[in-house]
Amino acid sequence: MVAGFRLCGAGRSSLALLAMTFLAMTWLSLSGCTLVPHPLTDAERAAEASLDRAEMYAGQEPLHHPLSLHEAFARALRYNLDGRVKLIEEALARDDLDLSRYDLLPKVYANVGFTSRNNVNASSSQAIATGQQSLVPSTSTDRNDLAADLLVSWNLVDFGVSYYAARQQTDRVLIGDEERRKVVQSLFQDVRRAFWRAASAQQLSHEIREAIHAAEAALPAARKVETEGLRSPVDSLRYQKALLDLIRQLESLEGLLAVSKSELAQLINLPPGQPYTLAVPTSLRVAAVPMPVARMEQTALLYNPDIRELSYQKRISLDETRKALLRLLPGITLSYDPNYDSNSFLVNHYWATSAARLGGYLTNLLTFPVTWRRATNAEHLADLKREAMSVAVLAKLHIAYEQYMYFGGQYRRAQAIAEVDQRLYDQIRNRTASDVGGDLERISAQVSAVTSELQRYQSYAEMQAALGRLHAAIGVDPLPERFDVLDVAGIVQAVRRAETEQASRPAPSASAEPPVREAQAALLTAAAPVSDRHADATAPMLAAADPTAAGH
Repeated sequence: MVAGFRLCGAGRSSLALLAMTFLAMTWLSLSGCTLVPHPLTDAERAAEASLDRAEMYAGQEPLHHPLSLHEAFARALRYNLDGRVKLIEEALARDDLDLSRYDLLPKVYANVGFTSRNNVNASSSQAIATGQQSLVPSTSTDRNDLAADLLVSWNLVDFGVSYYAARQQTDRVLIGDEERRKVVQSLFQDVRRAFWRAASAQQLSHEIREAIHAAEAALPAARKVETEGLRSPVDSLRYQKALLDLIRQLESLEGLLAVSKSELAQLINLPPGQPYTLAVPTSLRVAAVPMPVARMEQTALLYNPDIRELSYQKRISLDETRKALLRLLPGITLSYDPNYDSNSFLVNHYWATSAARLGGYLTNLLTFPVTWRRATNAEHLADLKREAMSVAVLAKLHIAYEQYMYFGGQYRRAQAIAEVDQRLYDQIRNRTASDVGGDLERISAQVSAVTSELQRYQSYAEMQAALGRLHAAIGVDPLPERFDVLDVAGIVQAVRRAETEQASRPAPSASAEPPVREAQAALLTAAAPVSDRHADATAPMLAAADPTAAGH
């Protein structure tokens, strides 16, 4: 009787526990169904904005001295946020590679379980012929049982698939390197162009403002001449219109140059509105490329990051095909499973199980022709993409070369015009003007001199931008301390180094990778002579060379 009450009490406890579990699961399910979107509040966004603003410019060296071009390169490489993003993405790709290596290990699964019943797990047997009970109810399991096992399994097909997946991840890491190279090269192009535009703004802003003031000061005298009738109304109005046209032209130039420093500040990650000055060279030199563009083509085909990225993409595609073919094979699984069970009815509480299994889907044989055809098409597509990119890169190389030569000629022409306009303005300014017409001639000459000087700087900026595109097409990416290779001499050294290495080594196989990193390191070592480089005392974080030494 007492045992019956105990059994009844245990049953009630189990029912109560089951009811509580059911209620908890119901509550969790309902709470999941009641989820609604919660937009950010203004306070949350304001806190994020304040934190972002503090982090954007944290840890930067202050800029209290004139900024040179090579220091602008260094600051952009070190502080530009786009470059930092690529570095973090590259680090993530390397972390994924480290994780993919663990997929090559055998799978190890540990399991520990405890079971408890409110009654005995008993059973009886029944005779098939007579339908009568043949044995009395019996049990072979404890009411409380602790069991554990450790399953170690290794599938050869899974190992092969994981191996090729890890190889793909290594190629993705290399693709990340090439993408970072592209970001750096694009950043250098933008910095080069923005620097010379900002230089023109710094050099000419005072002259433009003086010319505007001179034109505005001449307007009252012109209106007085019209009012007093000293000249014909038509001549007076034409004179005023000419002055206003000059003012509008100067204000357009002023507005164009006003944003130049802001663009450069964004590239080197200076806070908006922070004043700074540029160390503009006193003489701007132009150097012709002392080699035909055809000699640069092989270097571009070897080192251009866009082409190299597509080469890695082809290797990833080929490994994806190998993975697909491996999945068609029957799998061989080897396993080892040590076990423990606390059941008192067992003779052996510890035992181990080993197994070897072979199995696979026979229907995989039907997909083999399609898989093979897809692999062939994917390889052909990768080759076509790389060839198309090679054509585009060679076109960019030729275009950049022609633009560099063209803007170099435009700069020399603009320099000659600027010198003539300046001498003309000096002659007119030194004359004593006795009427308002003399003021108009002087102001026009002043505006022409300023405009010619601006066109000279703009031509030089476009020439430098074309030189940057030439570097990007060839694939020259200097180390932070070697910005002296960012001139024409650096291109010559890169091409000669590539030709030497190409002639000294045997033809590589289709799967071989040219030692680009080693070649680039040697390329940078063989750059401009040491005598052409100097340490930047105002930028102690990096050593760089004078970018204006291209003409040496």
